[in-house]
Amino acid sequence: MKDGKMRNPLCKRIVRELKRDWKKYLVVALFLILTIGFVSGMYVANGSMMQAAAEGKEKYHLEDGHFELDQKADQELIRAIETGEKADVKQFYPDQAKMELDDSDFSAVPVTVYENFYRNEDEDHDNDGKSDGTIRVYERTEEINQACLMEGSFPETEDEIAVDRMHADNAGIQVGDTITVSGQSYYVTGLIAYVNYSTLHEKSTDLMFDALKFNVAMVTKDGFGRLSGSIHYTYAWKYEQKYADEIEEKKQSDDFMKALLTQTVVHENELQDYVPRYANPAINFATDDMGSDEAMGGVLLDILIVIIAFIFAVTISNTIMKESQTIGTLRASGYTKGELVRHYLAIPVIVTMIAAIVGNLMGYTVFKDVVVSMYYNSYSLPTYETIWNPDAFVKTTVIPVFLMFVINLLVIIRMMQHTPLQFLRCDLKKSKRKKTVRLPKWKFFSRFRLRIIFQNMPDYAVLFAGIFFIMVMLAMAVGMPSTLNYYQDNAEDMMFAKYQYVLKSCEDEEGKMIHTDNQDVEEFCMKALKKTGDELDEEVSIYGIRDNSRYIQIENLSELEENEVYLSRPFSEKYNLKVGDIIKLDEKYEHKQYQFKVSGIYEKCQSIAVFLPIEKYRSLFELGKEEFTGYISDTEITDIEEDKIATVITKEDITKMCDQLDHSMGAYMQYFQILCILLSAVLIYLLTKLIIEKNETAISMAKILGYENREIASLYLLSTTMVVVVAYTISVILGSTVMKQAWKIIMFKYNGWFAFTIEPMGYVKMFSFVLLGYLIVIILDFRRIRKIPMEEALKNVE
Repeated sequence: MKDGKMRNPLCKRIVRELKRDWKKYLVVALFLILTIGFVSGMYVANGSMMQAAAEGKEKYHLEDGHFELDQKADQELIRAIETGEKADVKQFYPDQAKMELDDSDFSAVPVTVYENFYRNEDEDHDNDGKSDGTIRVYERTEEINQACLMEGSFPETEDEIAVDRMHADNAGIQVGDTITVSGQSYYVTGLIAYVNYSTLHEKSTDLMFDALKFNVAMVTKDGFGRLSGSIHYTYAWKYEQKYADEIEEKKQSDDFMKALLTQTVVHENELQDYVPRYANPAINFATDDMGSDEAMGGVLLDILIVIIAFIFAVTISNTIMKESQTIGTLRASGYTKGELVRHYLAIPVIVTMIAAIVGNLMGYTVFKDVVVSMYYNSYSLPTYETIWNPDAFVKTTVIPVFLMFVINLLVIIRMMQHTPLQFLRCDLKKSKRKKTVRLPKWKFFSRFRLRIIFQNMPDYAVLFAGIFFIMVMLAMAVGMPSTLNYYQDNAEDMMFAKYQYVLKSCEDEEGKMIHTDNQDVEEFCMKALKKTGDELDEEVSIYGIRDNSRYIQIENLSELEENEVYLSRPFSEKYNLKVGDIIKLDEKYEHKQYQFKVSGIYEKCQSIAVFLPIEKYRSLFELGKEEFTGYISDTEITDIEEDKIATVITKEDITKMCDQLDHSMGAYMQYFQILCILLSAVLIYLLTKLIIEKNETAISMAKILGYENREIASLYLLSTTMVVVVAYTISVILGSTVMKQAWKIIMFKYNGWFAFTIEPMGYVKMFSFVLLGYLIVIILDFRRIRKIPMEEALKNVE
């Protein structure tokens, strides 16, 4: 034995053990390979695409933010804005009290301003004469916010256009097609990915992007002039002095906004929109989401590794108990504890290491491409090159092997604390009960099953942990489609009316109020305030509505006292607000705060909103007695010119988030459900196999006593089935509860809110899916019981 390692019989025994129980180790290895491979592929794809996105910021001249003005800025205003200095508003407008801004710690922020105008037009990609959505058209520029050409070429003539690659995939647009944009025909020359539109968010306040009915496109200067839609005078800026971190970026943005606001007022212009880069979801959503996917993938992998490690630990613990006499003999023959610890530790570490290596190879090939296709299906990302990711190696190879090593090492060391004599006597119980647990006076088979459950409690505890973890994942896989279906089916019930028209101004060119002959309409007022939070500043819609409104039916609205308001249900749910609470909301671009007391909750609304009487609204926000923002109606308004309408909100606007999520994730949720079934079947297979192997002697003795395979299976398999059914039932409830809390945490990172919903049939599906996997395992376990020979009991007579 001392002459060389090859003579050590323990080394030869490792190979024999792997051959003898190759089915179990193959199942474990495949389980690990698939898990490690997918997570490794996610790390590789994320790392490669994140680096491409980071390099693209400089390569394609990404803005540091953009703002929109009511009118085109003249050169004098542009020069004033670029200085980053605040103008003295009171010198020009003494009555502008609302423009009092906080001057503490203010510093000028010099910037370079670029024109980045666009038009929102109707897109008809199938040329059937009906609008298929909105297309935002930009003029081709070389200075700011450039696009990565994914296929084809950039437009060169006035009748050519390049469209977003992701939208083109969804709409079936290909290079060479002709699409209609507000009545004008354009030839599609290329598919692009704008650096400032990695996701197609139409507005910065949208909870979810919309790649189905929203598109961004590039045309030439002459092509831009062919269109007749209103020009949005949007200007992008880049800081002269780059910020060092996110805190400094936020400070620069706040200072620049103060200066910008004063300069636009002094030059008799109006700030319509202001979006710094860090608050722009069209820029940040994709990279943030990929980063969270990477973090979540690592956590899921670690949890799975821990579960597998405990399965190995329980297996090894039972093997040591079964081979205690052999271990006692080896210890008496001179083998040390360390040699035996290394021997029993070898198999789980070897299996994990091989699985990690194979999984990483698949991660860099097969699974990487799968993850990339998932991201390209959801995001408008530039082209990328696969790069070596050291984090992927550490988190999918080093950490799994380390976890497997440590968990099994602790269990094996604990088992090896017995003396050689205790091993020889099979006396490995650390503590002995003074008396046997008294069982109820049930029938023999019932008491036997109960004894089996008590004897295998550690194994069942690991089984429960595994089932619970899988149920959390299954709750997401089942609950996501259920949630989307719920909001799609109930969209109309969450709307004030079928149409909500927001006007650019309530007055026409002659100063008269815009009027419609539609008898269904009802005037309303609306503006956006913000709720400052730790995660983000949430936009809140403030509505002023008529008393006894036919569309927004709130009882006793006219009786509200000063500063009392109603909240929408999503607002109250997201922030845990109830009647009597106080909320504080701020002006978006002014140093002014409002305080409201919650008087009630309004159910028929899906947005984050506040409601108060229209008279109090006008008084609070200093409007004229007849001023309003728009109309709500159950019928379409046809007698107001389109150029006077800022936007129209319909059912499609409410459901577009659900439609996009369903398109991006719906199919993957189906695959995820299948994966959860397979995972549960593998875990149950490994643990039930372990329980049967642990009781092989007792099963063999039962056969000697004349019990048939069917009766023995009813004892052992029914006991496990009872535990599994109870574990399933508890885990379904706990898993959905955990997922609902996790969903709430996730939603706090985004504007808007919709609750995670699992329909009653969803719980049935969760239970049935995992039970389906267990039924397959029962068949395999019954075959295993049949194969146990009667002589097995005679081999282990003490």
